[in-house]
Amino acid sequence: MEKIHLHRALRQSITTQTTINRKNTLMTLKHWFRLSRPEFHTVAIAPLLLGAVLGYRASGVLAPAALALALLSVVLIMLVTYWTGEVFDYEVDTLSARLEKNRFSGGTLVLQNTGLPKERVLAASLVAALLALLFGIWLSWGLGYGVSLFLVGVAGGVMGFFYSTPPFRWAWRGLGEIFIAIAYGWLPVAVGYFLHARGWDLETILLYGAPAAFSIFMVILINEFPDYPADSRVGKRNLVVRLGRERAAWLYALAAGLFVLSVLAPLAMGERAFWLALPTVALALYNAHAVLHGHWRDRALLEKLCARTIVLNLSASLLLLAGLVVF
Repeated sequence: MEKIHLHRALRQSITTQTTINRKNTLMTLKHWFRLSRPEFHTVAIAPLLLGAVLGYRASGVLAPAALALALLSVVLIMLVTYWTGEVFDYEVDTLSARLEKNRFSGGTLVLQNTGLPKERVLAASLVAALLALLFGIWLSWGLGYGVSLFLVGVAGGVMGFFYSTPPFRWAWRGLGEIFIAIAYGWLPVAVGYFLHARGWDLETILLYGAPAAFSIFMVILINEFPDYPADSRVGKRNLVVRLGRERAAWLYALAAGLFVLSVLAPLAMGERAFWLALPTVALALYNAHAVLHGHWRDRALLEKLCARTIVLNLSASLLLLAGLVVF
């Protein structure tokens, strides 16, 4: 009888431990999911798909395998950017959380709140960077796209990897906003186009990548406003810290003006796909008006402004995609 009770107790103990392990695994996966910010992956995926549609329209050739590899590479580069940012901006994100941070600025605070080891996240970043490099080699030589595509991919990877990573730390030097505009604006459009057209049409790439480039610049810039107190204390010399928030507000408005031109000028040139992007002009002007009227001084209004700027970026590429399909 004692053996039976012992067996039941042992089985119950094993079941309980299995349940605990399963819960821990699910919780860890949840932490990694939050750390990876999948809701923001579309900021690079949409321009890549936009470029792919443009390349297909130019050549009539579909390249689904190459596009899939490029999508994987882009996601990996974004993961590298997000994960290294969490590791190397740990202290400033911790400070920002105690000052003016909102839900669109700073990091996810997953490392601070869960105890997930920074070393593990950094190791995952290096693995993701290596995989992106291998996919780039496969695309360039395995599928025959050549060295020019590889160099463009490497440029995007370097901009992302060193956004927060020493020794360059672009985000700390006033270069991060510009490099993100290139890496999340023109580069994915260029890659998507080249995969299908097997050539670089710079006019088309610059024209259709401009709305994504200017709007993601605006996203990064406005998200630095709530981080300003923490960034300035630790010496993170991004554009908002260098300019101060008053002058940075004018820079945001200037970027909004360039965004408006990037939609209206192609229309004047006969690019009909931009008709569907016209609503983003109104949103960009509304955001610029809000910034110049000091909405960034109110924490609640600033958070709404950050949200609307992200909407501007996502809708620009998606509406252009729809425009290419309709027209």
